Amino acid sequence: MTTVRERLRDQPLPGEAEAAARSWPVVEAALAERAPHPHRRGMAARLVVVCGLICLGVGAALSPAGAAVGDWIGDRFAREDHARPAFAALPEGQPVLAISRRGAYVVRPENTRRLGSFSQAGWSPHGLHVVGVQGRRVIAVTKAATVKWTLARPRAVHDPAWSTHEGFRVAYLEGTTVRVVVGNGDPATDHPVGRRAAAVTPAWRPHSDRWLTYAMTDGAIETVDVDSGRVLWRSPVPASFETPRALAWSSRGDRLVALSSHSVTVLDRHGRVRRTIALPGVARELALHPSGDGMAVVLANRVLEIRLDRKRERVLFQGTVDGIAWSQDGRRLLVGWQGADQWLILGPGRRVRALHGVTGELGAAGGFPRVVGWCCAS
Repeated sequence: MTTVRERLRDQPLPGEAEAAARSWPVVEAALAERAPHPHRRGMAARLVVVCGLICLGVGAALSPAGAAVGDWIGDRFAREDHARPAFAALPEGQPVLAISRRGAYVVRPENTRRLGSFSQAGWSPHGLHVVGVQGRRVIAVTKAATVKWTLARPRAVHDPAWSTHEGFRVAYLEGTTVRVVVGNGDPATDHPVGRRAAAVTPAWRPHSDRWLTYAMTDGAIETVDVDSGRVLWRSPVPASFETPRALAWSSRGDRLVALSSHSVTVLDRHGRVRRTIALPGVARELALHPSGDGMAVVLANRVLEIRLDRKRERVLFQGTVDGIAWSQDGRRLLVGWQGADQWLILGPGRRVRALHGVTGELGAAGGFPRVVGWCCAS
Protein backbone atom coordinates (compact mmCIF):
# COMPACT_ATOMS: atom_id res chain seq x y z
CA MET A 1 0.00 0.00 0.00
CA THR A 2 1.40 3.34 -1.05
CA THR A 3 1.78 5.85 1.72
CA VAL A 4 0.94 9.52 1.42
CA ARG A 5 4.64 10.39 1.79
CA GLU A 6 5.60 8.16 -1.14
CA ARG A 7 2.85 9.64 -3.33
CA LEU A 8 3.98 13.16 -2.52
CA ARG A 9 7.58 12.24 -3.26
CA ASP A 10 6.64 11.03 -6.75
CA GLN A 11 4.72 14.18 -7.62
CA PRO A 12 6.64 17.10 -9.20
CA LEU A 13 6.87 20.25 -7.14
CA PRO A 14 4.98 23.28 -8.41
CA GLY A 15 7.14 25.01 -11.01
CA GLU A 16 9.83 22.29 -10.86
CA ALA A 17 10.13 21.89 -14.65
CA GLU A 18 10.33 25.65 -15.20
CA ALA A 19 13.01 25.98 -12.52
CA ALA A 20 15.06 23.21 -14.13
CA ALA A 21 14.80 24.93 -17.50
CA ARG A 22 16.00 28.17 -15.96
CA SER A 23 18.88 26.46 -14.19
CA TRP A 24 20.27 24.49 -17.13
CA PRO A 25 21.58 27.42 -19.23
CA VAL A 26 23.52 28.69 -16.21
CA VAL A 27 25.11 25.28 -15.63
CA GLU A 28 25.76 24.80 -19.34
CA ALA A 29 27.45 28.19 -19.62
CA ALA A 30 29.62 27.46 -16.60
CA LEU A 31 30.76 24.17 -18.11
CA ALA A 32 31.42 25.81 -21.47
CA GLU A 33 33.95 28.06 -19.78
CA ARG A 34 35.89 25.04 -18.54
CA ALA A 35 38.52 23.19 -20.54
CA PRO A 36 37.35 19.71 -21.75
CA HIS A 37 38.79 16.74 -19.86
CA PRO A 38 40.55 14.18 -22.07
CA HIS A 39 39.32 11.11 -20.18
CA ARG A 40 35.89 9.52 -20.40
CA ARG A 41 35.91 8.84 -16.71
CA GLY A 42 36.36 12.55 -16.06
CA MET A 43 33.48 13.31 -18.42
CA ALA A 44 31.21 10.90 -16.61
CA ALA A 45 32.08 12.54 -13.34
CA ARG A 46 31.22 15.92 -14.82
CA LEU A 47 27.81 14.63 -15.97
CA VAL A 48 27.12 13.56 -12.43
CA VAL A 49 28.11 17.03 -11.25
CA VAL A 50 25.82 18.59 -13.89
CA CYS A 51 22.83 16.53 -12.73
CA GLY A 52 23.57 17.42 -9.15
CA LEU A 53 23.86 21.10 -9.98
CA ILE A 54 20.52 21.04 -11.81
CA CYS A 55 18.86 19.55 -8.77
CA LEU A 56 20.55 22.11 -6.56
CA GLY A 57 19.48 24.85 -8.94
CA VAL A 58 15.87 23.69 -8.64
CA GLY A 59 16.19 23.68 -4.88
CA ALA A 60 17.73 27.13 -4.94
CA ALA A 61 14.84 28.42 -7.04
CA LEU A 62 12.14 26.97 -4.80
CA SER A 63 13.65 27.08 -1.34
CA PRO A 64 14.41 29.89 1.12
CA ALA A 65 17.80 28.19 1.56
CA GLY A 66 18.70 29.03 -2.04
CA ALA A 67 21.32 31.58 -1.06
CA ALA A 68 23.18 29.04 1.06
CA VAL A 69 23.01 26.50 -1.77
CA GLY A 70 24.38 29.10 -4.19
CA ASP A 71 27.30 29.74 -1.87
CA TRP A 72 27.96 25.98 -1.72
CA ILE A 73 27.97 25.73 -5.53
CA GLY A 74 30.38 28.65 -5.84
CA ASP A 75 32.63 27.13 -3.22
CA ARG A 76 32.70 23.77 -5.02
CA PHE A 77 33.62 25.42 -8.34
CA ALA A 78 36.37 27.44 -6.65
CA ARG A 79 37.79 24.34 -4.99
CA GLU A 80 37.77 22.41 -8.26
CA ASP A 81 39.55 25.28 -10.05
CA HIS A 82 42.31 25.22 -7.46
CA ALA A 83 42.53 21.43 -7.64
CA ARG A 84 43.25 21.47 -11.37
CA PRO A 85 46.89 21.70 -12.53
CA ALA A 86 48.04 25.31 -12.50
CA PHE A 87 48.77 25.47 -16.22
CA ALA A 88 45.62 23.69 -17.44
CA ALA A 89 44.05 27.04 -18.42
CA LEU A 90 46.79 27.87 -20.94
CA PRO A 91 45.60 27.75 -24.58
CA GLU A 92 46.47 24.59 -26.47
CA GLY A 93 49.39 24.74 -28.86
CA GLN A 94 50.94 27.87 -27.34
CA PRO A 95 53.74 26.74 -25.00
CA VAL A 96 55.28 29.22 -22.59
CA LEU A 97 58.99 29.54 -21.87
CA ALA A 98 59.72 30.20 -18.19
CA ILE A 99 62.83 30.41 -16.01
CA SER A 100 63.26 29.76 -12.29
CA ARG A 101 66.32 29.20 -10.13
CA ARG A 102 66.31 25.57 -11.30
CA GLY A 103 66.54 26.48 -14.97
CA ALA A 104 64.33 26.87 -18.04
CA TYR A 105 61.02 25.11 -18.67
CA VAL A 106 58.61 24.68 -21.55
CA VAL A 107 55.13 24.92 -20.06
CA ARG A 108 52.05 23.43 -21.74
CA PRO A 109 48.51 22.86 -20.44
CA GLU A 110 49.12 19.11 -20.22
CA ASN A 111 52.70 19.03 -18.92
CA THR A 112 55.96 20.87 -18.30
CA ARG A 113 59.45 19.99 -19.44
CA ARG A 114 62.71 21.14 -17.87
CA LEU A 115 65.16 22.12 -20.61
CA GLY A 116 68.34 22.67 -18.62
CA SER A 117 70.04 24.81 -15.99
CA PHE A 118 69.79 27.96 -18.09
CA SER A 119 70.01 31.40 -16.54
CA GLN A 120 68.53 32.99 -19.69
CA ALA A 121 66.75 31.53 -22.70
CA GLY A 122 64.74 32.41 -25.80
CA TRP A 123 62.67 30.79 -28.55
CA SER A 124 63.78 30.06 -32.09
CA PRO A 125 61.58 31.90 -34.65
CA HIS A 126 59.19 28.99 -35.22
CA GLY A 127 59.24 27.66 -31.68
CA LEU A 128 60.97 24.39 -32.55
CA HIS A 129 64.05 25.10 -30.42
CA VAL A 130 65.20 27.11 -27.44
CA VAL A 131 68.62 28.73 -27.03
CA GLY A 132 69.93 29.11 -23.49
CA VAL A 133 73.09 30.07 -21.66
CA GLN A 134 74.75 28.20 -18.83
CA GLY A 135 78.01 29.64 -17.52
CA ARG A 136 80.42 29.69 -20.45
CA ARG A 137 78.19 27.69 -22.78
CA VAL A 138 75.53 28.55 -25.35
CA ILE A 139 73.18 25.58 -25.75
CA ALA A 140 70.39 24.85 -28.23
CA VAL A 141 67.73 22.30 -27.30
CA THR A 142 64.43 21.07 -28.66
CA LYS A 143 61.16 21.51 -26.75
CA ALA A 144 61.62 17.91 -25.62
CA ALA A 145 64.96 18.91 -23.98
CA THR A 146 67.13 17.13 -26.57
CA VAL A 147 70.45 18.97 -26.89
CA LYS A 148 71.13 19.92 -30.53
CA TRP A 149 74.44 21.71 -30.06
CA THR A 150 76.70 23.33 -27.49
CA LEU A 151 79.19 26.15 -27.97
CA ALA A 152 81.79 26.76 -25.24
CA ARG A 153 83.55 30.09 -24.76
CA PRO A 154 86.46 31.21 -22.52
CA ARG A 155 84.26 33.62 -20.54
CA ALA A 156 80.69 33.66 -19.23
CA VAL A 157 78.03 34.26 -21.88
CA HIS A 158 74.65 35.95 -21.58
CA ASP A 159 71.66 37.43 -23.41
CA PRO A 160 71.17 34.92 -26.26
CA ALA A 161 68.87 35.76 -29.18
CA TRP A 162 67.87 33.57 -32.13
CA SER A 163 67.33 35.43 -35.40
CA THR A 164 63.66 35.96 -36.19
CA HIS A 165 63.47 35.21 -39.93
CA GLU A 166 64.64 31.70 -40.86
CA GLY A 167 66.69 31.17 -37.72
CA PHE A 168 70.06 31.02 -39.50
CA ARG A 169 71.91 32.94 -36.77
CA VAL A 170 72.18 33.05 -32.98
CA ALA A 171 73.56 36.14 -31.25
CA TYR A 172 74.87 36.30 -27.70
CA LEU A 173 77.10 38.42 -25.50
CA GLU A 174 80.45 37.46 -24.02
CA GLY A 175 81.29 40.23 -21.59
CA THR A 176 80.82 43.42 -23.65
CA THR A 177 81.41 41.71 -27.00
CA VAL A 178 78.52 40.79 -29.31
CA ARG A 179 79.09 37.47 -31.06
CA VAL A 180 77.12 35.55 -33.69
CA VAL A 181 77.17 31.87 -34.63
CA VAL A 182 75.32 30.02 -37.39
CA GLY A 183 72.10 28.39 -36.21
CA ASN A 184 73.60 24.90 -36.22
CA GLY A 185 76.23 25.93 -33.65
CA ASP A 186 79.25 25.37 -35.90
CA PRO A 187 82.21 26.81 -33.94
CA ALA A 188 83.94 27.77 -37.19
CA THR A 189 81.22 30.35 -37.84
CA ASP A 190 81.38 31.94 -34.37
CA HIS A 191 82.70 35.51 -34.62
CA PRO A 192 82.43 38.97 -32.99
CA VAL A 193 80.24 41.62 -34.59
CA GLY A 194 80.25 44.43 -32.01
CA ARG A 195 82.13 45.87 -29.04
CA ARG A 196 81.28 47.90 -25.93
CA ALA A 197 77.86 46.29 -25.69
CA ALA A 198 75.59 46.81 -22.70
CA ALA A 199 74.09 43.79 -20.95
CA VAL A 200 70.88 43.93 -23.01
CA THR A 201 69.57 41.14 -25.22
CA PRO A 202 70.25 42.09 -28.89
CA ALA A 203 67.28 42.44 -31.25
CA TRP A 204 67.23 40.91 -34.74
CA ARG A 205 65.47 43.00 -37.34
CA PRO A 206 62.54 41.04 -38.84
CA HIS A 207 62.66 39.57 -42.35
CA SER A 208 66.43 39.18 -42.19
CA ASP A 209 68.99 36.97 -40.48
CA ARG A 210 71.75 39.51 -41.10
CA TRP A 211 70.84 42.76 -39.34
CA LEU A 212 71.34 42.84 -35.60
CA THR A 213 70.72 45.74 -33.20
CA TYR A 214 72.37 46.07 -29.82
CA ALA A 215 72.70 48.66 -27.03
CA MET A 216 76.07 50.18 -26.19
CA THR A 217 77.48 51.07 -22.79
CA ASP A 218 77.39 54.81 -23.60
CA GLY A 219 73.63 54.68 -24.31
CA ALA A 220 73.87 54.62 -28.11
CA ILE A 221 72.19 51.95 -30.24
CA GLU A 222 73.94 50.32 -33.19
CA THR A 223 72.73 48.08 -36.03
CA VAL A 224 75.25 45.91 -37.88
CA ASP A 225 75.35 43.52 -40.82
CA VAL A 226 76.59 40.35 -39.11
CA ASP A 227 77.97 38.91 -42.37
CA SER A 228 80.08 41.86 -43.48
CA GLY A 229 80.59 43.53 -40.10
CA ARG A 230 79.46 46.85 -41.59
CA VAL A 231 77.67 49.29 -39.27
CA LEU A 232 74.34 50.18 -40.89
CA TRP A 233 73.54 52.98 -38.47
CA ARG A 234 74.33 54.23 -35.00
CA SER A 235 71.95 56.41 -33.01
CA PRO A 236 73.32 59.43 -31.13
CA VAL A 237 74.05 59.11 -27.44
CA PRO A 238 70.93 60.31 -25.58
CA ALA A 239 71.19 63.49 -23.52
CA SER A 240 70.22 61.53 -20.40
CA PHE A 241 73.03 58.98 -21.01
CA GLU A 242 70.60 56.23 -20.06
CA THR A 243 71.55 52.79 -21.32
CA PRO A 244 68.51 51.00 -22.79
CA ARG A 245 67.11 48.15 -20.72
CA ALA A 246 65.36 46.41 -23.60
CA LEU A 247 65.20 46.55 -27.40
CA ALA A 248 62.44 45.29 -29.69
CA TRP A 249 61.77 45.58 -33.42
CA SER A 250 58.21 45.84 -34.69
CA SER A 251 57.01 42.86 -36.73
CA ARG A 252 57.15 44.95 -39.93
CA GLY A 253 60.72 46.05 -39.21
CA ASP A 254 59.82 49.73 -39.57
CA ARG A 255 60.22 50.75 -35.92
CA LEU A 256 62.60 49.97 -33.11
CA VAL A 257 61.51 50.48 -29.51
CA ALA A 258 64.13 51.12 -26.82
CA LEU A 259 63.09 50.99 -23.17
CA SER A 260 65.09 53.02 -20.65
CA SER A 261 64.55 53.56 -16.94
CA HIS A 262 62.10 56.44 -17.32
CA SER A 263 61.19 56.58 -21.02
CA VAL A 264 60.48 54.72 -24.23
CA THR A 265 62.20 55.86 -27.43
CA VAL A 266 60.78 54.97 -30.85
CA LEU A 267 63.24 54.96 -33.77
CA ASP A 268 62.63 54.33 -37.45
CA ARG A 269 64.44 51.65 -39.45
CA HIS A 270 67.36 54.00 -40.08
CA GLY A 271 67.91 54.82 -36.42
CA ARG A 272 66.27 58.25 -36.43
CA VAL A 273 64.38 59.12 -33.25
CA ARG A 274 60.70 59.60 -33.99
CA ARG A 275 59.25 59.89 -30.51
CA THR A 276 60.16 59.73 -26.85
CA ILE A 277 57.52 58.78 -24.30
CA ALA A 278 58.08 59.66 -20.65
CA LEU A 279 57.01 56.97 -18.19
CA PRO A 280 55.31 57.61 -14.82
CA GLY A 281 57.77 55.47 -12.87
CA VAL A 282 60.83 53.27 -13.18
CA ALA A 283 60.50 50.82 -16.08
CA ARG A 284 61.56 47.20 -15.71
CA GLU A 285 60.34 45.24 -18.74
CA LEU A 286 58.95 45.68 -22.23
CA ALA A 287 56.76 43.47 -24.40
CA LEU A 288 56.04 44.82 -27.87
CA HIS A 289 52.62 43.88 -29.24
CA PRO A 290 52.84 41.50 -32.24
CA SER A 291 51.14 44.14 -34.40
CA GLY A 292 53.93 46.60 -33.61
CA ASP A 293 51.37 49.31 -32.81
CA GLY A 294 51.64 49.18 -29.03
CA MET A 295 53.46 47.67 -26.09
CA ALA A 296 53.11 46.58 -22.50
CA VAL A 297 55.57 48.11 -20.04
CA VAL A 298 56.19 46.85 -16.52
CA LEU A 299 56.73 49.55 -13.92
CA ALA A 300 57.38 49.09 -10.21
CA ASN A 301 53.77 48.34 -9.29
CA ARG A 302 51.71 48.14 -12.48
CA VAL A 303 51.62 47.20 -16.15
CA LEU A 304 50.83 49.88 -18.73
CA GLU A 305 49.65 49.46 -22.30
CA ILE A 306 51.03 52.24 -24.50
CA ARG A 307 50.17 53.06 -28.10
CA LEU A 308 53.12 54.08 -30.30
CA ASP A 309 51.25 56.27 -32.74
CA ARG A 310 49.68 58.63 -30.21
CA LYS A 311 49.90 59.49 -26.53
CA ARG A 312 47.51 56.98 -25.08
CA GLU A 313 48.06 54.63 -22.20
CA ARG A 314 45.97 52.56 -19.84
CA VAL A 315 46.64 50.43 -16.81
CA LEU A 316 46.36 46.71 -17.59
CA PHE A 317 47.25 45.45 -14.13
CA GLN A 318 48.09 46.74 -10.66
CA GLY A 319 50.70 44.73 -8.76
CA THR A 320 54.32 43.62 -8.76
CA VAL A 321 55.04 41.71 -11.97
CA ASP A 322 57.92 39.45 -12.96
CA GLY A 323 57.72 38.54 -16.64
CA ILE A 324 55.22 39.38 -19.39
CA ALA A 325 54.59 38.03 -22.89
CA TRP A 326 51.99 38.52 -25.62
CA SER A 327 50.26 35.61 -27.29
CA GLN A 328 51.01 35.15 -30.98
CA ASP A 329 47.70 36.72 -32.07
CA GLY A 330 48.10 39.61 -29.63
CA ARG A 331 44.73 39.00 -27.96
CA ARG A 332 46.17 37.93 -24.61
CA LEU A 333 48.93 39.12 -22.31
CA LEU A 334 50.53 36.64 -19.91
CA VAL A 335 51.61 38.29 -16.65
CA GLY A 336 53.72 36.74 -13.89
CA TRP A 337 52.28 37.99 -10.57
CA GLN A 338 54.90 36.88 -8.10
CA GLY A 339 53.24 38.29 -4.98
CA ALA A 340 50.22 36.02 -5.45
CA ASP A 341 52.16 33.07 -6.93
CA GLN A 342 50.01 33.30 -10.05
CA TRP A 343 50.22 33.74 -13.77
CA LEU A 344 47.42 35.88 -15.15
CA ILE A 345 46.03 35.70 -18.68
CA LEU A 346 44.65 39.15 -19.52
CA GLY A 347 42.21 39.07 -22.43
CA PRO A 348 40.57 38.72 -24.81
CA GLY A 349 38.86 41.96 -23.92
CA ARG A 350 38.56 42.46 -20.18
CA ARG A 351 38.64 38.80 -19.30
CA VAL A 352 41.17 37.70 -16.65
CA ARG A 353 42.10 34.08 -15.91
CA ALA A 354 44.30 33.22 -12.95
CA LEU A 355 46.69 30.25 -12.89
CA HIS A 356 47.18 29.49 -9.20
CA GLY A 357 50.20 28.03 -7.41
CA VAL A 358 52.60 28.13 -10.35
CA THR A 359 55.71 27.85 -8.15
CA GLY A 360 54.65 24.47 -6.76
CA GLU A 361 53.96 23.14 -10.25
CA LEU A 362 57.63 23.54 -11.20
CA GLY A 363 59.10 22.77 -7.80
CA ALA A 364 59.14 25.13 -4.83
CA ALA A 365 62.95 24.98 -4.60
CA GLY A 366 63.22 26.86 -7.88
CA GLY A 367 61.19 29.82 -6.71
CA PHE A 368 58.71 31.76 -8.83
CA PRO A 369 58.86 30.88 -12.56
CA ARG A 370 59.43 34.03 -14.58
CA VAL A 371 57.60 34.33 -17.90
CA VAL A 372 60.17 34.68 -20.69
CA GLY A 373 58.22 34.09 -23.91
CA TRP A 374 54.94 32.82 -25.29
CA CYS A 375 55.48 30.86 -28.46
CA CYS A 376 55.74 32.26 -31.02
CA ALA A 377 55.20 35.98 -30.79
CA SER A 378 58.16 36.77 -33.04
